[in-house]
Amino acid sequence: MKSTLLRCLVSATFVGMSLAPILSGAQAYPSHPIKFIIPYPPGGNTDIVGRTFAQKLSERLGQPIVIDNRGGAAGSIGMGLAAKSPNDGYTLVIGDLGSLVIAAFANPNLSYNPQKDFAPISLVTSVSIVVTANLKSPDNTIDDLLARARANPGKITYGTAGAGSPAHLAFELLRSMAKVDMVNVPYKGGAPAVTDLLGGQVDVVVDGAAFAQVKGGRLKALAVTGPRLPALPEDAGIGESVKGYEFTNWWGILAPAGTPAEVVKKINEELTAIAALPEIRERLTNLGLAAQSSTPQQFADHLKAETEKVDRIVKAAGIKFE
Repeated sequence: MKSTLLRCLVSATFVGMSLAPILSGAQAYPSHPIKFIIPYPPGGNTDIVGRTFAQKLSERLGQPIVIDNRGGAAGSIGMGLAAKSPNDGYTLVIGDLGSLVIAAFANPNLSYNPQKDFAPISLVTSVSIVVTANLKSPDNTIDDLLARARANPGKITYGTAGAGSPAHLAFELLRSMAKVDMVNVPYKGGAPAVTDLLGGQVDVVVDGAAFAQVKGGRLKALAVTGPRLPALPEDAGIGESVKGYEFTNWWGILAPAGTPAEVVKKINEELTAIAALPEIRERLTNLGLAAQSSTPQQFADHLKAETEKVDRIVKAAGIKFE
């Protein structure tokens, strides 16, 4: 009997020894570099936000985070790649309103399902889109613009980065709620729209690309589409004039669906801590952005609510994506 007990103890010891590395490995996440997909080219807001959080996340996790810019098709190429990546916690992606919501309306053959193919981790940043006018414009506030639009139906033009862009949807929502008739002038990006605004070819531009021009005193801001921006505290949110109105662009970090819950929880905790850092908040404020955080469930709920909002706007305005 003693010999049997001894054999059991020895066997249990060997089993414990063999499991120890496995258990240790499971607790040691991350144990090697993480790939971070940014589904837009370098230099834009998504790239800046992604790199800002990736750098701090790397420091806090103690592992390199390798940036992989996969631009194209309004973010859908990079998001599609992320959706098909292994769900082992070593692939992350940053998504925004365009790639996680609008893309599904713009492309019925989208290669990924934004609400099923990802594990939301945390929202990290949001931005109120600035409504800007030429310095010679008679409008100084959003109320001025709306009054002029009501007096001149179909004659006020607003430039955006394209049909179906976040800015286009933001102003279509305003047109619907304020009951005004204004004409969208779609451009192939925010920069050419701003150029035409400086030249007086359009009445207003709704795009974050105008932020630097406003700060530089070459354009004036009439309002912002969401909460007041810390960088433009005197410019009111449209919701202060049109009750119930709010439209913001936002960014969040996700992983492929099925990523272990403990990994999602760990990264969420780190991202929440990063978003609260004074240096991060200051850097984003200087870009006209606002740091934020959320739980994974809050991000998932936000994604669902934003999809429903965009669906209402698209149907009400009869927006056709080209």
